[in-house]
Amino acid sequence: MSEPEAQSEVSPGAPDGQGRPPRQEPPRGKKPGSSRGIVIGIVGGLVIAGIAAVVLPNIVRDKPPVVGEESTLEVLVPADINAALPTLDPGTSKAAVDDAKNCKAPLAWVTLTQRNEHGGMVRVRSGQYLSPPIKLTPAPQRVAVPYPAPYPVGRGVLTLVGEADQVGFYLRPGGVQDVNGTYSVNVTWQVRNPCPS
Repeated sequence: MSEPEAQSEVSPGAPDGQGRPPRQEPPRGKKPGSSRGIVIGIVGGLVIAGIAAVVLPNIVRDKPPVVGEESTLEVLVPADINAALPTLDPGTSKAAVDDAKNCKAPLAWVTLTQRNEHGGMVRVRSGQYLSPPIKLTPAPQRVAVPYPAPYPVGRGVLTLVGEADQVGFYLRPGGVQDVNGTYSVNVTWQVRNPCPS
C-alpha cells in the first residue's frame, strides 16, 4: 500500500479518516453553542442598557440651554416668606407659597438693581412662573421666585424678560451684571430639607 493510501485509511470509529474520536452529541434540548449565545445576549443587553442610561436622560429631559456658567439659586428662608409676598404674582404663586410654608418645597430669590442710571421694567421667568413687572431702582431689590424646575431636580433656567438695559441681575457666585433685554441663565441649587429643624 502506498503512503497516500495509508493516510486515507479509515480508522475504526473515526469519521473522515483523520483519527479523531467521534463527536459528542449535545444533551437533549440543547443546541451546540447555545450557552455562548445566552452569554453574548446578556452582555449585549447590559451594554445597550448602559448606553441607554447615559443617553436617554439627556434626550428625554428638558435640558436647559447652555448659557455661560451656572449660578446658584438661593433658598428663601421660611421666616422671610411673608416679607417676599409683594414681589410674587398673587394669582400664579399661591401654590408655591403654600408649599414653602408647609415645608414641601422652598421659594428662591434673586437680587435686581438699576445700574448706571439706566433701568426700566423687567420680569423674571422661572419655569412656568412669570413674575409681575418689577420697576428697577438703584437700591437692590430682593425678588422671590418659585424654583424653575421641581425642587428635587436641582437645576433649571431663569430668564430675565423686559426692555430694561444695564440691569444688575445678581446670583452666586459673582452674579450677572449689565443685562440688556432678555437674558437666560442656568441655575443650580442644593436640594435639602426646606424647613430644617
